[in-house]
Amino acid sequence: MPEPTGAVLPILRRIQENLAETGRELGHKIDSHTRILASHSEKLDSIEGYLVCQLGLSSRDRADIQALQAKMKAMEKRVTALERPPRGSGPKRKS
Repeated sequence: MPEPTGAVLPILRRIQENLAETGRELGHKIDSHTRILASHSEKLDSIEGYLVCQLGLSSRDRADIQALQAKMKAMEKRVTALERPPRGSGPKRKS
């Protein structure tokens, strides 16, 4: 009768080889995904920079628009005041 270790040893070697191969494949996939993640992180950082810049420009534009609207209201008040006839120079009443 053959020893049990003689039958088990080849199976254990095959399992060990399969585990080593799986570990190598997994390592390559992890490296690949790490590179992809780094690339995407760089792209997202770049996009974030553009968004921050755009938000800053939008905020400045909004402030400029509000300032222009305030100036327009002041100018409308001045024009309205200029278009009004002076007091006391209206049509004279007949007695």
